[in-house]
Amino acid sequence: MAGEPQVEQPPIERLARPRPLSEMVADQIRELIVTGRLALGEQLSEGALAEQLGVSRTPVREAFLKLETENMVEVRPQRGTFVFYYDADQLRDIGELRGVLEMSALRIALARNRARLIERLDKVASESEAAGTDAVGYQVFDAAFHETLIEATDNRELIEAYERISGRVRAIRYRFTHSPAQVARSQRDHRMIVDALKQGRDDDAVKKLGQHVYSGYELFLTEKKSAREEARKAKGKKEVRR
Repeated sequence: MAGEPQVEQPPIERLARPRPLSEMVADQIRELIVTGRLALGEQLSEGALAEQLGVSRTPVREAFLKLETENMVEVRPQRGTFVFYYDADQLRDIGELRGVLEMSALRIALARNRARLIERLDKVASESEAAGTDAVGYQVFDAAFHETLIEATDNRELIEAYERISGRVRAIRYRFTHSPAQVARSQRDHRMIVDALKQGRDDDAVKKLGQHVYSGYELFLTEKKSAREEARKAKGKKEVRR
């Protein structure tokens, strides 16, 4: 009405669009694989997962397709869907690709905003150190350190390329990190990377990051060699008893 005072109204808030159910299901299945609740190479059942997650089969089927693009699962026609599995060659390939992406990401992120990158990596490293050396608890901090590095590039193509291997990297890392000593070594690597950046030794930081990333492959080879040695010793003991 005329003469009424004009009251400034707050802006209308835009409604947040809910995430598609298939994406949420994919996240859940991915975490089950990463944490070992679904074993590597295990055949997956649409019906069983749908019942466990309280959804219909359709979002589970769509989630399988999403996870297939990340190579987290393999859809085999007429046979079913299986959790990914890896051998020494595949682990080497994943490690080499991860090294290329993360070392490039570090250089890009430094050029984008050096201070912001160092601050964020330092924060994650400090939180990890304060949390101790529990192998399971460390997984969150380890993933956060490397994802912080990737996200700091502000490069959507690089981020999406990394997302296609990050689930498998996390699953492999979860299965390799067993002891407090391994956690402590990883924490030291992260701290050395951050300290090198603070001191302006960027090339040293990139080199250390590459060594850190590739250490998972080296650990796999060491454990595989140890397993062969144990099998050989056990076989020798059986032959002696005869």
